Amino acid sequence: MKLYCVAILTSILTMNSLPTLANEVLPEGWFKAGSAPTDYKMGVDVNITFDGGKSAFIESDNAESNGFGTLMQNSSVEDYLGKRVQLTIYIKTQDVTGWTGGWFRIDGEQTTTPLAFDNMNNRAIKDTTDWSKYSLVLDIPTNAKNMAYGVLLNGNGKVWFDNLSFEIVDKNTPLTDLYASKNQKKTKNLSFENE
Repeated sequence: MKLYCVAILTSILTMNSLPTLANEVLPEGWFKAGSAPTDYKMGVDVNITFDGGKSAFIESDNAESNGFGTLMQNSSVEDYLGKRVQLTIYIKTQDVTGWTGGWFRIDGEQTTTPLAFDNMNNRAIKDTTDWSKYSLVLDIPTNAKNMAYGVLLNGNGKVWFDNLSFEIVDKNTPLTDLYASKNQKKTKNLSFENE
């Protein structure tokens, strides 16, 4: 009986002495996805946070990974139809050798081609950075059905993110939509005379 009590006490003391740097339990409402989600640890961190509460993290777990991992959510766009919406995220990085960033996607009936999309690829976050505010701005068409969003990590390193928020903004706020930026507003150089 004494041995049994000592074993239980030792287990309790050992668990209490472990660092609480990061909990690999996914935050409520969030799920792992990406081209290689099993190559990344994801969860909640109570020590490295933007505002003193908790943050989410993604950390590479496979130095040879050829894909990305994301911690994400899907939700309704009902409150945002026909509006311009800004997703704001606070992000901190450590030793990111590939790239990381927030992402925001608007889906319609067909899920193969998004109606709007930004993954910050054109302004990727790399290396080690302190907490910074990032914004992604998309127009939500009236035929949109769903929005998906999160943070991704492609390559090695670790990223923390916190305090995501959505806000309806006016049309003077520039879009970050990667699809919209590929479509110019007017035709150009149709005779190929300009270089």
